[in-house]
This record gives sequence, structure tokens and C-alpha cells, in this order.
Amino acid sequence: MRLHDLKDEFTMFAFPHGDYLNKRDGLRVMVSAWRRVDDNAIPARGKISGAYVNSALIKSDAMLNGYDEALVLAEDGHVTEGSAENFFIVRNGTVITPPITANILEGITRRTVITLLTEKLGIPVVERDIDRTEVYIADEAFFCGTGVQIVSIGEIDHRTVGDGGTGAITGALRTLFFDVVSGRVPEYRHWTEPVYAIEPSLA
Repeated sequence: MRLHDLKDEFTMFAFPHGDYLNKRDGLRVMVSAWRRVDDNAIPARGKISGAYVNSALIKSDAMLNGYDEALVLAEDGHVTEGSAENFFIVRNGTVITPPITANILEGITRRTVITLLTEKLGIPVVERDIDRTEVYIADEAFFCGTGVQIVSIGEIDHRTVGDGGTGAITGALRTLFFDVVSGRVPEYRHWTEPVYAIEPSLA
């Protein structure tokens, strides 16, 4: 049981993921009773296998209570992220997301979203702490991540977010995001790598 003097190796698997949440709009979300693992226990900013026990408890907490997903608070009570997604809200035309010091994953999709919002859509993004009650008065809210991509949140703790569907900023961002990751935006094509299916008989 140690992390030093070990030989490291690398393996990569690629496979179709499908829709992680099997829903594209208006997720029903609750605030989980579980707290986000703290940086001084298991660093949340990296995809560390042991930290996924925390995510699994949070996800089951949500699903067993009839929700699609959960928001997780840090020990200080501020919002961190979902069980496996970064979290954003929109208030008065500004997109707000927890900072990387809030026990969140430093996600590639999160960084992509911030870049697209500011560079292409001209929408300001603020990274700061978010109180639990602030999510109840947000104009829009959405999750992002490798699996979930971008999906709107329609309800948090039985409180409707916006009109309960996909808001204008979330919708515009999602359209742009899918264009970018599909290689349809030339200036961001260097972010992508074509992947082709292999016939089973050739595998």
C-alpha cells in the first residue's frame, strides 16, 4: 500500500458511450446528503479510481430518491459538482461555475465550455463559490462532462430552474459544442481526432 517506487504503465480503451444520463433536457436534480471528497483526503481535481466510490454513493443517492442526478456540496457548504459532471449556472446573462479550488474535477470539457462561452458566444464566465440557495434562483443550470457532454437542468430540489427546459445560453452553447466536437468548426478542429469504426470481421 504505497504510491512510491512503483512501475507505471498506460492502457487506453475507446468505446461508444451513448447518452450517460439518457436524457437531453431538464434533468431532475437533488442536493445529495453525501459531501464531496476533500482535496486533503483524495484530490478531486484528478480522475482517481478511489474517488469514484464518492461519486457512486452520490449517484445512487439521487437515483434511489427518484432523481436523474445530484449536486454535491463541499464540507463548507458550497456547491462543487454533480456525481460525474462539472456544474454551471446562469444569472443575468453571466455564466457562473465553481472554481477549481472547490474540490472539483479540472475537466477538459469544463475548460472547453468556458473557452467557447467567452471566445465564440461572447458570454462572461465567472469562477467563484456558489451557495446552495443560489442554485434555486438561477435563470439556467447545466452539467458538462465527457460522458454527459452538455445537458440542461430543469429542477433542483423540487424547484424549477428557469422554465424547466433548456435556456437560451445553454442551448446555444450545446449547439456550438456539438459542432466543435464533430469537427465542423475549423478554428477548433485541432481539438478533435477522427475515429473510425472497424468492421467486426476485421477486428
